[in-house]
Amino acid sequence: MSSSQPGRRILLLHNELAPNVTLTAALDKAGYQIAEGNLPDLALHELIHDPPCLILATEGAGGHSVETLARNLKHDAFLGRLPLIVFVRDSRLNDIDWGALGVDDFITIPYRAEDVVHRVRLCLSRLTRSLDANPLTRLPGNTTILFETTARIESKQPFALAYVDIDNFKSFNDRYGYGRGDEVLVVACRILTTVVGELAGTEGFVGHVGGDDFVFMSRPDKIDTICQTVIKRFDLVIPDFYDRDDRLKGYIDSVDRRGNKEQFPMMSLSIAVVTNERSPIAHPGDVSKIASELKKRAKAMKGSVYVTDQRDQAIDASSERVEPTEQQKL
Repeated sequence: MSSSQPGRRILLLHNELAPNVTLTAALDKAGYQIAEGNLPDLALHELIHDPPCLILATEGAGGHSVETLARNLKHDAFLGRLPLIVFVRDSRLNDIDWGALGVDDFITIPYRAEDVVHRVRLCLSRLTRSLDANPLTRLPGNTTILFETTARIESKQPFALAYVDIDNFKSFNDRYGYGRGDEVLVVACRILTTVVGELAGTEGFVGHVGGDDFVFMSRPDKIDTICQTVIKRFDLVIPDFYDRDDRLKGYIDSVDRRGNKEQFPMMSLSIAVVTNERSPIAHPGDVSKIASELKKRAKAMKGSVYVTDQRDQAIDASSERVEPTEQQKL
């Protein structure tokens, strides 16, 4: 019985040279549903209700060369957005301009069915990472962040997750423009990835939620040092993004969200740290809820701060000073 799942359908365009029963059986066993046919004869209305996730096409399908086949598929409004893997003869490899072809991968004929399955998985995995990545920082986005958070929750191992927000970023953008704002985001990305890489190693993770919001993860015993180091490096470089006059004043003149004139301090970081070290976390939604409360506390303080989740303890009304920032316990 097939183990295929929704969203795992493959469109197989073939000629007499390639796809056969062995291949379709291997793909079916790997959980893919196969729709076969030739390009001119496809009933597209049948595919729209259960769209394929990828196209496997053999040179010669419909009597077309791989160049014509790829061009026709990419020009199709429905099929053109799907990843495309082509089957070609080994003797054709040096004749094809792969840079201009617009395909995602190729498989030489003859092939092994199990290799095709691996290439399909790799192609889809690569596509998921590419679509999820933030276009500016290239950091993983929300899909990967959710996956990583869920994996750490399910592992039952201690972990800490930090939400990072750049304070006064909007006013900076309004004053200096989006180009310079993008430079700030790239620098923030570099600081986060460098510090987490240095201090958390392979157990670290950095993601970009969007805009000026980032996430990083590590073991709880590393999180204080990471937060302190990130803040120290961010506060050190951020004045350089301001013009000399604004830098000397320590603020910029701008307008708030209601259009009222206001003086905005230099950008700083508010970091909310959620951990399962003292109290278990059962669902990624719990992480967001706790972080939201912690971030409110952090943003109510001046300058760059991080606030750590310590839910099994009474709220400490006196904040504990942690140079160069403050840490308040919830």
